[in-house]
Amino acid sequence: MKNPNAIRPRAQELNESVRRPEDILELKIERLMVEPKFDGCFIYITRDRVERRPVLCTKDGNELHLDPAVQNFVLRHFERLTEYFLFEAELEPDPWSEANKVTLNGNLYSGRQMPFAIRLVVHDVLPVDEVEKATSTARQRYALLRALAGAEEGMQLDRPLLWHRSEKDRISITPCQEVTRDAAAELFRRGWEQGKARKRVMVAGLPYEGLVLIDPESLHKDGRSSKWKVKPFHTVDIRVTELREGHSGKVPLYEVHGCDVKTGESAKITSGISSDLFARLKQTQEQYPTLVIEVEVSSLRELQSANPTIQSIRFDKMGSPKRELEVVVAAV
Repeated sequence: MKNPNAIRPRAQELNESVRRPEDILELKIERLMVEPKFDGCFIYITRDRVERRPVLCTKDGNELHLDPAVQNFVLRHFERLTEYFLFEAELEPDPWSEANKVTLNGNLYSGRQMPFAIRLVVHDVLPVDEVEKATSTARQRYALLRALAGAEEGMQLDRPLLWHRSEKDRISITPCQEVTRDAAAELFRRGWEQGKARKRVMVAGLPYEGLVLIDPESLHKDGRSSKWKVKPFHTVDIRVTELREGHSGKVPLYEVHGCDVKTGESAKITSGISSDLFARLKQTQEQYPTLVIEVEVSSLRELQSANPTIQSIRFDKMGSPKRELEVVVAAV
């Protein structure tokens, strides 16, 4: 359920214009902050301005209701901090897998216990008095985050830094390196070479979805920010408008029609849709007010002819379910 009293900034959006090492070299910034791109659910750790309690919510303000043990672990850690700061973080299953990610994202509001641990990775912090008008730079905010997490001064972070843990779950902060454009391009090139077989980008021996490049002098602002998402493959979120089922002789045919949630461009998906996947899409469409899926495409241009294939259902972008759900146990 949406919490209108949750303190939230206007959402930042990651630029998607960088796909190759050569693209990084064309950026008009001499030095870049480089972070790994985690692959989970983006959330705010913030505060209810009326009830004066810490809350977890999505960019749209939908308040999360996780397994009570996980929810209490996270909220207790940030209870005092959210009086002064708002945090942006990624909620991930541990260990990560596509199936575990779908299970977690399908239970953001159910309160059910998950069959895996939870890892929360904090990647930005914003003083509450800057929510309406930011004044601190990305470099300053990351220094603040390091200080809050107790990172030793001068210590270079190339892996997540553990901030707090329970017996099962962990809270960490993202690693971040400030490097030249050339070094950032080399990190991406080398990381993709090492992780290509798994469609991951490797950083310090760990697999990630990609990299995030940040202008160190940029302020926290809404819309297309001075942050670039760098992935070697293209994905787009599609809001489904129609599910069609037919036959060609005895062969079932399935079509998914929808539009890009950001641009409104129409899309039709016909390949790689099994009967099980189609049934899962129909069930989810009945359970949620809207159905959003992530598709991989061959190009970000001309979506209609980009051969989209479905990667996952974006439960984290669909709001609260209409009714109680069964636990999702498999990826699409």
